[in-house]
Amino acid sequence: MKTTTKNWVWFIGIMALILGAGIYLGQSRRTELGKRFDYSLDEYRQVDPALIRYIEGEPLIPTIGKISALAVAPDGKIYVGGENAVQVFPEPEKFPVDGTPTCLAVDDDGTVFVGMQDHVEIRSRGWKKTVWASPGEKAYLTSLAVDDWYVYVADAGNRRVWRYKKEGGKPREIGKKDWANGVRGFTIPSAFFDIDIGTDGSLWAVNPGHHALENYRPDGMPITAWENSSFTIEGFSGCCNPSHFALMPDSSFVTAEKGLPRVKIHNQDGSLRCVVAAPDQFDEGVVGLDVAVDDLGRIYVLDPSRNHVRVFEEKQ
Repeated sequence: MKTTTKNWVWFIGIMALILGAGIYLGQSRRTELGKRFDYSLDEYRQVDPALIRYIEGEPLIPTIGKISALAVAPDGKIYVGGENAVQVFPEPEKFPVDGTPTCLAVDDDGTVFVGMQDHVEIRSRGWKKTVWASPGEKAYLTSLAVDDWYVYVADAGNRRVWRYKKEGGKPREIGKKDWANGVRGFTIPSAFFDIDIGTDGSLWAVNPGHHALENYRPDGMPITAWENSSFTIEGFSGCCNPSHFALMPDSSFVTAEKGLPRVKIHNQDGSLRCVVAAPDQFDEGVVGLDVAVDDLGRIYVLDPSRNHVRVFEEKQ
């Protein structure tokens, strides 16, 4: 019995020495790695002033709180969604909604499509409401785009874009993984998934996990794509960027990012054209920088941190 007890004492002592040595070495190693591998975005927050070709004007200041969605209508009016309402600029007009919209789109005839978390509501003249059924249990709607024929709905929860006819009904599914036809599927780590429609009627969608913008025909077949994963100003970083985008009148891309909050313009091939707003122009930690563009090329940026819609115009 005494021999067994001594063996256990020796065993415990040896294990304690090994554990202590491991902790010491681990702490020493972490100290050594700290300076070499310090993860900081500070150097990427600095932007060459020569790249910034836009100036900021007076913002639009909504009277509703918790702004969350933005759209520019074909007639130039600005629609802003927020807590329990949608407000219209420049007119002092608003209409109530039950909850906070996640996205907005406006048709040529003034019909407003309001995306809530799990369904779409349609407000026609007089704000008469029609409600479409939810596309599924996992639905988390993040973006809307509308043209003469279809309404496209980005669904981050189901990782799909749904293409509806104007009258509603069962939607067509776009984005399901289909390697045979060159569709890799959408990788969406968080609830940021944006879409827009090109002048040719094709659909553009962010594939945020790949830092990519992808182009599809209305039937869901891929056309082209570009991507750029980089911490530098030319690309996109983090888990899921760009978080938002909009097409300019010349078919270039206005992009907004989270993590490094910055707004840029990329040419049709994805190359960087210029910077609209640098990180130091936003509050630290801001997310949800929805963007929209009018026919004159003015860029509108929804800033939830300040509860403003910020307006940028190209320098003359």
